[in-house]
Amino acid sequence: LDALAPYKVKRAVILAAGFGSRLMPITLNTPKALIRIHGRPMIETMLDAIVAAGIPEIIIVRGYLGEQFDVLLKKYPMIRFVQNPDYKEMNNISSAMKVRDLFGNAYVLDSDLYLCNPELIRPYEYSASYVGVHMDQTDDWRLVVKNGLVTGMKIGGKDCYHMYDITYWTEEDGKKMEQLLPLLFNTPGGKQCYWDDVPLTHYNDQFHIEPRPCKEGDIIEIDTLSELMQLDPVYKMP
Repeated sequence: LDALAPYKVKRAVILAAGFGSRLMPITLNTPKALIRIHGRPMIETMLDAIVAAGIPEIIIVRGYLGEQFDVLLKKYPMIRFVQNPDYKEMNNISSAMKVRDLFGNAYVLDSDLYLCNPELIRPYEYSASYVGVHMDQTDDWRLVVKNGLVTGMKIGGKDCYHMYDITYWTEEDGKKMEQLLPLLFNTPGGKQCYWDDVPLTHYNDQFHIEPRPCKEGDIIEIDTLSELMQLDPVYKMP
């Protein structure tokens, strides 16, 4: 256990400040992460996995209709909320900036994921990683992998890993993220970047990131109303 201690996951950070415009009109009154799928908020699929893995700290960055997230405290009283009032004007790098000192020994996850395989969240991790599903072809974001390491991200490709924002960062990586996020954020146009642009686009040579394969169906990303209707028929229009 002493030898494993440096690899123990200390916290999980969930970025959940955004509006979710492609899920209108549902998101007019409900934050994307709290949309119910089969009767429960989709964010709970990740929270249950985090708790089951024994990860002690849970931080949720909230913005749009942020007060609605308080309902989660009844089941998960350990949650700590961080406010992001900048979500309207900036991309999700603004949420990462609010928690840039918390990346070390941490999972960092997007909130629009319906986690079907809770075992993807583990109590110990040994390297920085991005979860991906190998696909023959995708039109969505994919990981660029060379010599066994993640070296970037692109839209669309063949024989590649579809990218999911379930990521892990070691203590050393966390220190790098804390330093590099402000560098990108404060450049011209930086406030409209994704936080992933730090390790995958602008400063990739400073990281050692491994792809972490999972199976198709382990994670379902909910981006559009049609995807939501496919997953839960209750949302289908009469």
